[in-house]
Amino acid sequence: MRMADGIVNTVAAAPGLVTVGETMAVFIREPGQSLDRYRLTAAGAESNVAIGAAQLGVPARWLSCLGDDDLGHFVHDFVERHGPTTTVEWDDVLPTGSCVKEVKPHQSRMRYYRSTSAARRLDRLDLASLRGVAHLHLTGITPALSSENAELVDGLLRDRGDVGSTSFDINYRAQLWPDAEAAARALLPLARLADVVLVGDDEARCLLGTDEPEEIAAALLRRPDQELVLKRGGGAASLLVRGRDAITEPALEVEVVDLTGAGDAFAAGFLVGRLWGWSARGRLRLGHRLASRVVGVAGDVASGLTRADVAEVAHETGEIVPKMMGALQR
Repeated sequence: MRMADGIVNTVAAAPGLVTVGETMAVFIREPGQSLDRYRLTAAGAESNVAIGAAQLGVPARWLSCLGDDDLGHFVHDFVERHGPTTTVEWDDVLPTGSCVKEVKPHQSRMRYYRSTSAARRLDRLDLASLRGVAHLHLTGITPALSSENAELVDGLLRDRGDVGSTSFDINYRAQLWPDAEAAARALLPLARLADVVLVGDDEARCLLGTDEPEEIAAALLRRPDQELVLKRGGGAASLLVRGRDAITEPALEVEVVDLTGAGDAFAAGFLVGRLWGWSARGRLRLGHRLASRVVGVAGDVASGLTRADVAEVAHETGEIVPKMMGALQR
């Protein structure tokens, strides 16, 4: 319950966040490494959000399909090692998707090997673990992989069952679509179904032809209870709701190693703050704080926030740190 002064009065028992989507095995070559030296890690927009939520003490689950191969088992173990529980459909025919990443400060180079990956058939997943979950997070990467996945995402957003709320990060990836027009036809209707829509200003320019906040909100929001989060890369992020003034928070100034995964970390912080009942400013600042950790490393996952970090954000915005944070490092 939120009191009139904007401070959270009570915080309910730990809610749950579930994500559905592909995670790949990623071979990273960092600056200064020789051509034959790569580090193996894992990355996927949806599992990144689940990991970020778990780092903040929220029970999180990631659902996906993986090849029953060495890379698939590595990906599964990587995600679970970072906090979320998993529901995985193992495929003994289709392989686990993979990616080669060359890290550069402002634009890392990615080469994907996912055209026949097991995650193209997420429609085969057992969705029983979605029952009663507080929040379901999906992204525009999933429907780009196959028509079956597109139908799955559409169905989950249209008929949520007893899922508390939904979010959709547009996550436009040009290499996954024939052109921007095809992506817009598929992704914009999905975004309009979600309770929370996340989009970057660069994505909005490509898909909507504008980066003006009011025009983006008019194009994507259909209900007064929907929220639009407009991300501006390394700049500010804004929360827009129909009939209300936009609320904007600047990003933190930090040294950038690699921007990949920062948007997912921001989404995790924002959504966790929403589950906690935090104000708009608290949610935006928590998202920025988590994203600032990820841009400082070469992979998509960084060390989580401490209780002191979260307490600092809470103090700045008049929130209360939930008891679920108590088990995390101080």
